Amino acid sequence: MATAPVTTRISAAKDLHTAFTAPIAGDRPTPIFRTFTVLIDTVDSAIAMDRDLSHSMSWDPATSGVAEAAENQWQDCLLLASGVFGAETASPNDRPLQRMAMLLHFLIEAESLDEALRFQQLMYAHRDLFTTDDPGVREALNRAARQVDAVVEIAVTAPEFAPV
Repeated sequence: MATAPVTTRISAAKDLHTAFTAPIAGDRPTPIFRTFTVLIDTVDSAIAMDRDLSHSMSWDPATSGVAEAAENQWQDCLLLASGVFGAETASPNDRPLQRMAMLLHFLIEAESLDEALRFQQLMYAHRDLFTTDDPGVREALNRAARQVDAVVEIAVTAPEFAPV
């Protein structure tokens, strides 16, 4: 699920530009940054769907299409992550975003709990690879790091390994 951009007046010349929720300081958001923000929104949605599926409810989510929708959401995450780490960089701030997208991609494709825990451990062991001075990019990377923790938490608590 992507957040619709809001049109606001940015300059004194009364130019209309699209303003993003976490702009890159002193620079226009790069295509990688924009795709990365869509990726983390999509991961949030997939995590929410997975959590809904894990709760014992009075209705059967497997028969209502929720399980298929969750699977499709994780597939969308994989496509977006591939788009981020496979794109041409336009700014030095794109490199940490690409690394985090690659980590998320591999985490989503992980086939065992041990593998998922290893990706989480790698993220924390090499935190310097996922940092930047830009506040907007840093905010997006921190949000993605929390998502890594959430995906691993889902995997730890799931009866079968999740996601995808």
